Amino acid sequence: MTTLTDTSLRSAEEARRLAMLANDGEKLDSLLAEELGYVHSTGGKDSKQSYIAKIAGGSLYYEKVDFASLQFRKIGNVGFVTGAMSATVSIGGKRRDVVNHYLAVWEHRGDAWKLLYLQGTPLSTAT
Repeated sequence: MTTLTDTSLRSAEEARRLAMLANDGEKLDSLLAEELGYVHSTGGKDSKQSYIAKIAGGSLYYEKVDFASLQFRKIGNVGFVTGAMSATVSIGGKRRDVVNHYLAVWEHRGDAWKLLYLQGTPLSTAT
């Protein structure tokens, strides 16, 4: 039986960031659960299939992706990651900067983490 370590969850989250940065649909496909629910900070929603199709088709393109202030928590075989993301993306050919807090919910299946759910919330510019 695989031991679930903080390192393995951290590695999965970093693999997701690198796959986003590389716009690598194949790598993302291996990291995402079939039943993925992805709620963007804009309020838009994607399934695994629609998210990967946007990346593969070029309508969603990541130019820069940085994660900060990451916190990790595991309960059984479920991992929770919270943090901040700053990114520069092209959405439908329009370039924009994205700054948000997010919650990523992962489940350890077999010998790998799979992303089940992601919720992004835009950071307020007001203090």
